[in-house]
Amino acid sequence: MIRVFAVDAQPLIRAGLRWIAHQAGDIVVVGEADRAETALRALIALEIDLVLCSTQLPDLDGVDFLRRLPARPWVLALAAGHDGILPKHLFAAGARGYLSYGCTPAAVVRAVREVAAGRRYLDDGLASRVLFGDSPFDRLSTRELEVARLTARGDGIQRIAVALGMADSTVRTHRSRLFDKLGVRSDAALTRLALEHGLLP
Repeated sequence: MIRVFAVDAQPLIRAGLRWIAHQAGDIVVVGEADRAETALRALIALEIDLVLCSTQLPDLDGVDFLRRLPARPWVLALAAGHDGILPKHLFAAGARGYLSYGCTPAAVVRAVREVAAGRRYLDDGLASRVLFGDSPFDRLSTRELEVARLTARGDGIQRIAVALGMADSTVRTHRSRLFDKLGVRSDAALTRLALEHGLLP
């Protein structure tokens, strides 16, 4: 039996994952959480094979969550779209698989089985974009990418600082560096670039 811990802010998604696991027969959801910090505390006491987690949690992004996982269980990331940018950072942080919310229940089962067996899994149609796609956002560090994403969606410096646990001055430094790397001079230009390359939905 493959023991899975599900982490997603949406109760409906977690309920759907429980149903899919029940139908599979060889998968069981042994725990769940709606926030990263809750999951990290619960995982200390649980014996699991795989963490199935959203890439966008209320308190931590998927990359930071992966880096803080105890004992590094296999991780299958679940995301809203095929942006081709975030997956690269997730795999670099230790994820073994990547699915979109638009995938079928059969794809979830297949992915869980593959990742639990220690193999990588990429959602259909994603592999070439993740491995071979080129984006200006790939030049950014993980933190710069997060600051870029939050800035592009309209968050101010103070709000970004709170969301990422940084000082305002650190956010300003990241903003300056990422603007230089991307060759943009305004938040509006950054937003246009983010939309063009899929950093924003």
